[in-house]
Amino acid sequence: RIAAYLTDLLGMGFSGVRIDAAKHMAPDDLVGIFTKLRRNMGGSLPDDFVAWLEVLLGGEKDLLMCDPDSGYNYGSYLEDGLAAAGFDQDDINKIKIWNSGYPKEPDAGYCTISPVRNAIQNDDADQQTEGSTSRDMGDQGCVLIENCEADEHREFEIKLFEEPNGIQTSNDVDYPIRLVLSSYYWQGNSKGLPDGLSDCANCEVNCDSCQTTLKWEAYDKTSCGYDDEYTRPHRDLEVVNAMRGWMGLGDVTAADLGLSC
Repeated sequence: RIAAYLTDLLGMGFSGVRIDAAKHMAPDDLVGIFTKLRRNMGGSLPDDFVAWLEVLLGGEKDLLMCDPDSGYNYGSYLEDGLAAAGFDQDDINKIKIWNSGYPKEPDAGYCTISPVRNAIQNDDADQQTEGSTSRDMGDQGCVLIENCEADEHREFEIKLFEEPNGIQTSNDVDYPIRLVLSSYYWQGNSKGLPDGLSDCANCEVNCDSCQTTLKWEAYDKTSCGYDDEYTRPHRDLEVVNAMRGWMGLGDVTAADLGLSC
């Protein structure tokens, strides 16, 4: 049923998927799902297909990535399973692993596979929850909404594209998926979404303990990034140009984008 669902998505125009909490799906089961998807697509994955699996290491790098004989390995064990099911290397390379060891321990996120099969990022959504221990970035990254200044965060985002930790082959080849988190700041003690639906003014029952979250507009066509409500680092010109440089594109100016930054 999962393979059929993915087939429907591709039929509607999707190019790929992210599989959240993939480590809670056995590697052999993932091989089965992708094998059925490949069959449904005519025997090979589309040229533009990409999937990346969220495998949060959480202190279990040997079990999950580095020891192919662990019995629960998403490194070379999963890759060998795909090959045994008839996948060629091109199709295997389309199935990426989110490198949660990046930026502090990037080698832990590939170990027995090539970084060509990695997706990397600086801060992620799970880390925004106070007290989260999902990833230890040390001094190699920071979480923007958790006491990280915009200038410091910007440098880590630029590094993500210009010289990320753990490159083995070249910056043009390794880590073909690089992610920038655009999010929003918490409003006091409230952890609600600023979409207007978490405003206590809308509460009708059991309202005494309600913690309101006011509505903030997610889209601002004048934004130049690193704003005070929604964060929008993806609109910062230095980050944009670092990304463009990695993609082989020239720099743009604020005027080119119709902005007054």
